[in-house]
Parts: sequence; structure tokens; C-alpha cells
Amino acid sequence: KKIPLHPYTVAFLGGVLLVILALIFGDIYLGLGLETIKNTLNHDPYFSKDIPWYAFLLKTLFTSITLGVGGSGGIITPIFYIGATSGHLFGQLVGNDHIALFAALGFVSVLAGAANAPIAATIMAVELFGLEIAHYAALSAVISFLITGHRSVFPSQILAMKKSEMLDVTVGEEVEKTEVDLEDTEIGRIKDIKERIKRRREKLKKKKIRKTKGNS
Repeated sequence: KKIPLHPYTVAFLGGVLLVILALIFGDIYLGLGLETIKNTLNHDPYFSKDIPWYAFLLKTLFTSITLGVGGSGGIITPIFYIGATSGHLFGQLVGNDHIALFAALGFVSVLAGAANAPIAATIMAVELFGLEIAHYAALSAVISFLITGHRSVFPSQILAMKKSEMLDVTVGEEVEKTEVDLEDTEIGRIKDIKERIKRRREKLKKKKIRKTKGNS
């Protein structure tokens, strides 16, 4: 909205940019990407061996450009793609034994955080991947939900709860209009901690100076 050009011009330039990016990085980041999602969830590493570690970053970029210039790029399916590929990367980093499991957890956890829907994400995990994943999915979905903060991919979503007692949040408003700030008591505590750290540093500095003078 901030680009001072006709919407059709913005859309055209965005399309050109996507074509250029696709020529550079490949076309697996265009469209829904269902095949890529399917490959990350496959237990056979052969199917996911060609997925680059940065796939979730590029999919985020492609989706952001598409939506930003006025295109209808979808929301939920890109979330699945980003979640599955980021989970796939995490699985590679912690060991090659359970990559598909981590891809599945990423699949539902990013949805839980982005859409503020941990219960729905957990139920989806059970429906798609079996009951065995339930406790892992519930844990990762709740963590994702909490650390995402008071934001959502659906700006008209009504905020029903605040996710931390440290925050001053007005419940019952649309997420887009919600203002979040620290509680006054928490601000006071943070200032107190900063003062303690400052005094501690000064004390250590003086101690170091005295020790240096003593040695000389």
C-alpha cells in the first residue's frame, strides 16, 4: 500500500520479481508446493534429499511478495509448507533418525502459532499422522502458540486471552487493533534488574582497578 504506483503496476512488478526468483532458485516455491510437503513427511530420505535447508525462508519470501502485491497466494498451505520444511531442517540438525517426525511437528506447530489455533493443530496432527504423535504435537503446538505473541495471519481474529501475565493486553478486540505493552509492575522490575546489573558492573570495575594498582 505504501508503493506510490497503480495496483496493476505493482502486481506486474511483483510477478516479474517472482519469475526472476523462480529462475534463480527453481519453481518448487511457486504454487501450493504439495509435492514438497509430501516429500518432507516421507520416511524414506530419498524423497527429501533435494530439498534445500533454506526452503522455508524462500517460501516465506515468495508468499510475502505474492500477498504483498495483491495476489491470492493462499495462507494455510504456505504455512504447511514453511512448517514442514523448517521442521525437516530441524530434524537434520538434531539427527537423521526422526526427520519425518520433526517435519510433521513443524507442519502443525507453525499453523498453531500463525493462526492461534493450538487445539485445532493438535487434532489435525492426530488425524493426519496418528495417535502416537499426539503428545509431541500438543507440546510443540502450545509452545509455538505462546511464543508467537498476540498476532495472527487472520487480522480479524478476536483475541480471547493474553499469553503472558507480564503483558498488558486488551482482550476481546480484533488482533489487528490489539495493543500490547508491558505491565507497569514488570517495567519496574526490568528497571530494577538493569540498575542491579549496572551497580554490579561498577563494583567489578572498581575491584579490577584496585587489583591492578595492587599488582603494580
